[in-house]
Amino acid sequence: MSKDTISRDYANDMIFELEKAFWDERGKGARFRLTTLGRDFFRNKCLPKIQSTEMTDMVAAIEGVLKENGIIDGMSVTIDGRMLRVRIEGCTHRPVEDRMMAHETKPFACLPANMIVLAVDEKLNRPAELAEIKLVDGACEVLIVLFDKKPF
Repeated sequence: MSKDTISRDYANDMIFELEKAFWDERGKGARFRLTTLGRDFFRNKCLPKIQSTEMTDMVAAIEGVLKENGIIDGMSVTIDGRMLRVRIEGCTHRPVEDRMMAHETKPFACLPANMIVLAVDEKLNRPAELAEIKLVDGACEVLIVLFDKKPF
Protein backbone atom coordinates (compact mmCIF):
# COMPACT_ATOMS: atom_id res chain seq x y z
CA MET A 1 0.00 0.00 0.00
CA SER A 2 1.39 3.38 -0.94
CA LYS A 3 1.50 6.46 1.26
CA ASP A 4 -1.34 7.90 -0.84
CA THR A 5 -3.84 5.16 0.02
CA ILE A 6 -5.36 3.83 3.21
CA SER A 7 -6.98 0.49 3.86
CA ARG A 8 -10.69 0.06 3.25
CA ASP A 9 -11.07 -1.35 6.77
CA TYR A 10 -9.50 1.78 8.27
CA ALA A 11 -11.76 4.07 6.20
CA ASN A 12 -14.88 2.11 7.14
CA ASP A 13 -13.84 2.12 10.81
CA MET A 14 -13.60 5.92 10.71
CA ILE A 15 -16.92 6.26 8.87
CA PHE A 16 -18.60 3.99 11.41
CA GLU A 17 -17.21 5.91 14.36
CA LEU A 18 -18.28 9.26 12.88
CA GLU A 19 -21.78 8.00 12.01
CA LYS A 20 -22.22 6.36 15.42
CA ALA A 21 -21.09 9.51 17.26
CA PHE A 22 -23.43 11.61 15.14
CA TRP A 23 -26.31 9.20 15.85
CA ASP A 24 -25.54 9.23 19.58
CA GLU A 25 -25.63 13.04 19.49
CA ARG A 26 -28.61 13.63 17.17
CA GLY A 27 -30.61 10.38 17.02
CA LYS A 28 -32.92 10.09 14.03
CA GLY A 29 -32.18 13.72 13.14
CA ALA A 30 -28.69 12.65 12.05
CA ARG A 31 -30.05 11.10 8.85
CA PHE A 32 -31.26 14.50 7.64
CA ARG A 33 -27.78 15.95 8.06
CA LEU A 34 -26.00 13.35 5.93
CA THR A 35 -28.10 13.73 2.78
CA THR A 36 -25.39 15.66 0.95
CA LEU A 37 -22.59 13.28 1.88
CA GLY A 38 -20.64 12.80 -1.34
CA ARG A 39 -21.75 16.05 -3.03
CA ASP A 40 -18.26 16.87 -4.35
CA PHE A 41 -17.81 13.30 -5.61
CA PHE A 42 -21.19 13.58 -7.33
CA ARG A 43 -20.37 16.91 -8.97
CA ASN A 44 -16.89 15.87 -10.08
CA LYS A 45 -17.43 12.25 -11.08
CA CYS A 46 -21.14 11.48 -11.60
CA LEU A 47 -22.73 14.65 -12.95
CA PRO A 48 -20.49 14.85 -16.05
CA LYS A 49 -21.53 11.27 -16.96
CA ILE A 50 -25.28 11.86 -16.67
CA GLN A 51 -26.46 12.71 -20.17
CA SER A 52 -30.16 11.87 -19.82
CA THR A 53 -33.04 12.86 -17.57
CA GLU A 54 -34.54 9.37 -17.70
CA MET A 55 -34.31 7.84 -14.22
CA THR A 56 -32.97 4.47 -15.37
CA ASP A 57 -30.30 6.20 -17.47
CA MET A 58 -29.26 8.43 -14.56
CA VAL A 59 -29.00 5.44 -12.22
CA ALA A 60 -26.99 3.52 -14.85
CA ALA A 61 -24.56 6.44 -15.19
CA ILE A 62 -24.12 6.65 -11.42
CA GLU A 63 -23.72 2.89 -11.21
CA GLY A 64 -20.94 3.05 -13.81
CA VAL A 65 -19.04 5.69 -11.87
CA LEU A 66 -19.43 3.87 -8.56
CA LYS A 67 -18.32 0.57 -10.12
CA GLU A 68 -15.37 2.26 -11.84
CA ASN A 69 -14.27 3.68 -8.49
CA GLY A 70 -14.59 0.33 -6.67
CA ILE A 71 -17.45 1.49 -4.44
CA ILE A 72 -20.11 -1.02 -5.58
CA ASP A 73 -20.38 -4.16 -7.69
CA GLY A 74 -23.79 -3.29 -9.11
CA MET A 75 -27.01 -1.38 -8.69
CA SER A 76 -30.54 -1.80 -10.00
CA VAL A 77 -33.65 0.36 -9.69
CA THR A 78 -37.36 -0.30 -9.77
CA ILE A 79 -39.61 2.71 -10.26
CA ASP A 80 -43.12 2.72 -8.83
CA GLY A 81 -44.65 6.17 -9.23
CA ARG A 82 -42.90 8.39 -6.71
CA MET A 83 -40.93 5.52 -5.21
CA LEU A 84 -37.49 4.37 -6.32
CA ARG A 85 -36.43 1.04 -4.93
CA VAL A 86 -32.71 0.60 -5.40
CA ARG A 87 -30.74 -2.57 -4.76
CA ILE A 88 -27.03 -2.02 -4.20
CA GLU A 89 -24.72 -5.03 -4.44
CA GLY A 90 -21.18 -5.26 -3.13
CA CYS A 91 -20.94 -1.82 -1.54
CA THR A 92 -17.57 -1.13 0.02
CA HIS A 93 -19.36 0.55 2.93
CA ARG A 94 -21.63 -2.39 3.80
CA PRO A 95 -19.45 -3.27 6.85
CA VAL A 96 -20.36 0.14 8.32
CA GLU A 97 -24.07 -0.69 8.04
CA ASP A 98 -23.52 -4.12 9.56
CA ARG A 99 -21.76 -2.55 12.53
CA MET A 100 -24.55 0.00 12.95
CA MET A 101 -27.06 -2.86 13.13
CA ALA A 102 -24.85 -4.69 15.63
CA HIS A 103 -25.13 -1.55 17.80
CA GLU A 104 -28.92 -1.62 17.40
CA THR A 105 -28.92 1.41 15.13
CA LYS A 106 -30.70 1.21 11.79
CA PRO A 107 -28.54 2.35 8.86
CA PHE A 108 -29.28 5.96 7.98
CA ALA A 109 -26.62 7.04 5.47
CA CYS A 110 -25.87 5.67 2.02
CA LEU A 111 -23.43 7.22 -0.44
CA PRO A 112 -24.86 5.46 -3.55
CA ALA A 113 -28.39 6.55 -2.59
CA ASN A 114 -27.16 10.09 -2.03
CA MET A 115 -25.78 10.12 -5.59
CA ILE A 116 -29.26 9.31 -6.90
CA VAL A 117 -30.94 11.92 -4.68
CA LEU A 118 -28.44 14.54 -5.83
CA ALA A 119 -29.03 13.58 -9.48
CA VAL A 120 -32.81 13.89 -9.09
CA ASP A 121 -32.36 17.32 -7.56
CA GLU A 122 -29.81 18.52 -10.12
CA LYS A 123 -31.18 17.02 -13.34
CA LEU A 124 -34.93 16.89 -12.63
CA ASN A 125 -35.29 19.85 -10.27
CA ARG A 126 -37.21 17.61 -7.86
CA PRO A 127 -36.58 17.04 -4.19
CA ALA A 128 -36.09 13.44 -3.14
CA GLU A 129 -35.52 11.77 0.20
CA LEU A 130 -33.81 8.60 1.31
CA ALA A 131 -36.63 7.03 3.31
CA GLU A 132 -35.28 3.61 4.22
CA ILE A 133 -32.24 1.36 4.08
CA LYS A 134 -32.68 -2.40 4.49
CA LEU A 135 -29.85 -4.91 4.65
CA VAL A 136 -30.99 -7.92 2.62
CA ASP A 137 -29.02 -10.97 1.47
CA GLY A 138 -25.66 -9.21 1.52
CA ALA A 139 -27.04 -6.22 -0.40
CA CYS A 140 -28.63 -2.95 0.60
CA GLU A 141 -32.12 -2.09 -0.53
CA VAL A 142 -32.97 1.57 -0.30
CA LEU A 143 -36.22 3.41 -0.79
CA ILE A 144 -36.05 6.90 -2.25
CA VAL A 145 -39.20 9.02 -2.36
CA LEU A 146 -39.63 11.64 -5.10
CA PHE A 147 -41.57 14.82 -4.46
CA ASP A 148 -43.20 17.29 -6.84
CA LYS A 149 -40.99 19.41 -9.04
CA LYS A 150 -39.68 22.58 -7.41
CA PRO A 151 -41.30 25.81 -8.53
CA PHE A 152 -39.05 28.00 -10.65
